[in-house]
Formats: sequence, C-alpha cells, structure tokens
Amino acid sequence: MIRIAAVDDEKECLERIDGYLDRMSEYKTERFLTTNAEELLEKCRAGERFDLVFLDIEMGSMTGIDAAKQISEGGSGPLIIFTTAHSQYVREAFYVNAFQYMFKPIEFEDFRYEFERAASAVQRRNRTFEVSNGHGKVLLKCSDVIYIETRDRHLVVKTAEREYQYNGTIKDVQRQLSGYGFSRAEQGILINLGHVRKLEPTQAELDNGETKFVSRRMYKSFLADLNVYLSRNQ
Repeated sequence: MIRIAAVDDEKECLERIDGYLDRMSEYKTERFLTTNAEELLEKCRAGERFDLVFLDIEMGSMTGIDAAKQISEGGSGPLIIFTTAHSQYVREAFYVNAFQYMFKPIEFEDFRYEFERAASAVQRRNRTFEVSNGHGKVLLKCSDVIYIETRDRHLVVKTAEREYQYNGTIKDVQRQLSGYGFSRAEQGILINLGHVRKLEPTQAELDNGETKFVSRRMYKSFLADLNVYLSRNQ
C-alpha cells in the first residue's frame, strides 16, 4: 500500500491526479486529496505518514515549497513531486530535495513514468532491517538508518532518535542491504546515501550534523554509488 497525499488549490488538478491513479489499478494506494496545504500539515503533525506527496507550488497563503520544508523536517519525510505551471521554482525545489518537478498540464504517460519511479523508491525506503540483541528484536525502516558502523567489536545502528548495538559484521549487513541505498565509506562503516548532504574527498557530511571519514581507497566507489542513488531518487 502506497499512502499518497495531493495538494492543489485547483480541484480540477486534484481530480486529474486521482483519475490517473485510478487508471493504474495495479498499485494499491490510499489517498488524501486537499486544496489546502495546512490540512496536510495538520495530518502530519497528528502523526499520519505519507509515502508520496504531490504538491502544487503556487497556492493561497502557503506555497508548496514552504509546506515541503515543514513535512520534511526531521529527515525521512515523504517523497515530494512538485506540480506547477511555472519553471522559476526549480531551484527552490532542488533545495528541499524534491523527488521530481512536473509541469502542468500533466499528461498521463508522464505521470505514469514518474509515479512508477516514485513507487520503486518507496518500496526501497520501506524495506525493514532487523536488529537483534539481548534486549529483543527491533524492526527499523532502512530509510531511518543513517549509518551502521563497527564500534568496540559490535555493530552500532544509528538513527535520528537513537543508537542500537548488536553483534554482526559490516560485510553481512552490506549483503543484506544491497540495492537499498547503502555504501561503504571505509572498512568499518556503511552509510545510507539518502542521508548524505555533502561529499568531499575525505569525508561525507550527513543530515544529522555528523561527518564520517571516507577512505581514499573507497572514495571512487562511494561517489559512484551516490551518483546512481541520486539518479534513481531525483
């Protein structure tokens, strides 16, 4: 099930998106459609989670850009596809890590192409990772894991909220998470590429404010993995 929200102050545009999703019946979706961005934000504040959000940019008192900044606070927010008739907002959309930017009127084949890309990305993000130790088992969403590193002969899984320690090896974890957006930065650390905000030849800056060393030997492969990840998720 893909949880989708669509916000547009033009009901005709919402109906078009709704109709396009109806035509793609092979995907199971749950939808919330509104003409008011504040209604979406209220649902997010109440704890509702969406996988994908279609956001018009020019709307009433709140722009889609402002709404995107709020629903993306804290890291692992929904994928965002901006829908607009204007091109001047492309730069701003880039800075809020939009998945895509679609120009109105949106044709069905263009919509299908971008939605299928987004659905694949949602599937990767929703993949879970099990951490098992003496305190029991915890299932974490891969998208919530910032990095996994070796520390004092244990593995430490880092999320925005806390750390989890358990026994294992980086090589085993790398095999488990192959294809889900993780890459080795050095011998003892596996980084979620979705949390990389800046990459330099010797370090990666992460969205939780930490920086992690990138070894000279692994820099090229890490950069290549990051470029592939970005091409698939933007």
